[in-house]
Amino acid sequence: MKRYSNFIVVIGLIWLGSCAYYNTFYNARQYYAQGLAELEKSSDGAITANVRKYFDTAIEKSNKVLLNYPESRWNDDAAYLIAMSQYYKTDYIAAKKSFEYFFATFPASELRSRAEIWYGRCLWKMGEKENALYQLRKSSQKEKKPLLKAEIYFAMADLFMAGNDLDSALYYYRHTVSTAQDNPLAAEAQYHIAEINLKRNNIDQAITDLKRIVDYSPTEELIDKMQVLLARIYRESGRFDEARELINAKLNDIANESIWGELELQLGLLYLAENDYKSAESRFSQVAEKYPNTPIAGEAHYLLGQLYLEHFKNLEKAQSSFEAVRRADRNSKYALDAQSKATDIKRYFTLQSKYREVYKNVQPFLEKIEGGVDIAAVDVDIEEVPEKLKKAIQLFEEEKAKIADTVSVFKNYYQVLYEIGEMNYFEFNNIDSALVYFERIHRQDYFNPIRDKALYAVYYLMRDIGQNDAAEAYLDTMKTRFQESPYLQYIQGQEVRLPGDNIQARQLFLTAEQDLDFQPRTAMDKYQQVIRQYPNSRYAEKSMLAIAWLYQHRFYDLDKSIEWYEKFQAEYPESEYGDYAGGELAKLNQIVEWINKSAEDSLQEGEQAAIPDDESSTSKPVSGDSE
Repeated sequence: MKRYSNFIVVIGLIWLGSCAYYNTFYNARQYYAQGLAELEKSSDGAITANVRKYFDTAIEKSNKVLLNYPESRWNDDAAYLIAMSQYYKTDYIAAKKSFEYFFATFPASELRSRAEIWYGRCLWKMGEKENALYQLRKSSQKEKKPLLKAEIYFAMADLFMAGNDLDSALYYYRHTVSTAQDNPLAAEAQYHIAEINLKRNNIDQAITDLKRIVDYSPTEELIDKMQVLLARIYRESGRFDEARELINAKLNDIANESIWGELELQLGLLYLAENDYKSAESRFSQVAEKYPNTPIAGEAHYLLGQLYLEHFKNLEKAQSSFEAVRRADRNSKYALDAQSKATDIKRYFTLQSKYREVYKNVQPFLEKIEGGVDIAAVDVDIEEVPEKLKKAIQLFEEEKAKIADTVSVFKNYYQVLYEIGEMNYFEFNNIDSALVYFERIHRQDYFNPIRDKALYAVYYLMRDIGQNDAAEAYLDTMKTRFQESPYLQYIQGQEVRLPGDNIQARQLFLTAEQDLDFQPRTAMDKYQQVIRQYPNSRYAEKSMLAIAWLYQHRFYDLDKSIEWYEKFQAEYPESEYGDYAGGELAKLNQIVEWINKSAEDSLQEGEQAAIPDDESSTSKPVSGDSE
């Protein structure tokens, strides 16, 4: 009986131990699921405090399984959960190390194939594109299960899509469809195939591809996305009546309530495409009001800002709308551009006020020479000049001598005119107004040190809008009057650097903007090039802010983003973007503070927050915050 009792005790202890480690792992899995659910609530994938909290807790619980129950059957699951939690938190360096620990420690795990897929995605996020594709191709060659092979193809397609390699993306999405068959993954791949054909302007094929989605067991969420994309395809292809009919039908069906906001936004874009600006304004305003504090509201505010800026020419309302983007959705993909435009408008108002002030100082002198003679353009023998003209020139020269101390005043006057001209052209696309300001500068000789610069601006403006004959005429004027001008030398291809030149800086800056979504590393290189080559231009300031934003929202590098926001503040303490940079920096520092406090609290509670990371090895799981 005693032996039997001891046997019962042993069995009981084993059972209790088994329950303990399973409960710990079960809790880890629950927190992981909550983190995913919280992440899905945000359509833009923002890493909120709640998201971090859930994934951090999942990591702590999983680490506890590995530390306290080293023989547990759930160890590989726990190690996989750590890596995945770090990935979704965008702590990619930590996730990479944890995936590598998983591969080394659990080479025969049933989760290995799926871990290899996410490992490849992680490498891509870290910028190791070739390595990522190599790993995924290797996995696809050895994988035998159709669904896992389809997941590998889908991951490869996603990576090519992110790099804007549409041919390769299309190839692997099609392989996903044929391999996954009736799985919802096939429907998701078919959706992306339609997107690619839309990008290529293959409208009919895009519509056909989209309608095929129903053949592959799509989720309800994907069906909703399909309806929105179909409305967008009709709109972008000019099939306005079909777009309107589809949108109105879906808006009148309560079953589509979850996508009403997106459909209303599409309706506003439809009005915009039809040049019905009043209706577009009304619809965007309704969307912003009906769906507050959502990505849809953020986009609606941005579109309103563009509408007021480009069509209604109402800068006050444009500024207000752009400023509302971040209030509606702090993580909006439009947030940086909206803030930049709001700041530019504010600067424009400041320049206008400054112009009124400096004009008061130069107005008396300008009135005296109104209609007078520009002696720089007079090429005659002084003996042959009539006495009346000689006297006028003499008085003019005397007047110039009397006001020699006003040179700095006029310099400010011309500089303000030039900056207003630049803003009209570069920021507001108001070509006629820009020409007025540049023309005013280069036609006035009175204490004017930037006539050649204004001619240079007009020359490039004319070239930019296709008025090549006019551009050549302005170039001839430069050759005649300003043979030694560095701006003329630059146009002629000589090796001249114009460090404060906004025109050349802007051209490089715009090429960086084009790479922002699909080639962020290339964009960053170009932003840094702007800073190096044109350090005194306004675009150096914008580029530094863009680099900080890229580290924050594309590379998810907390330390680097903080470093660049701090660098921006130090370099441009009086910048109009200061409030934005300061706000983002404060938010990032709050995250750092929260992470540190979370780790301290965990240690105080007696839980090991993470297995210590050996810098010389990647064979141990690490905390998501170790990077």
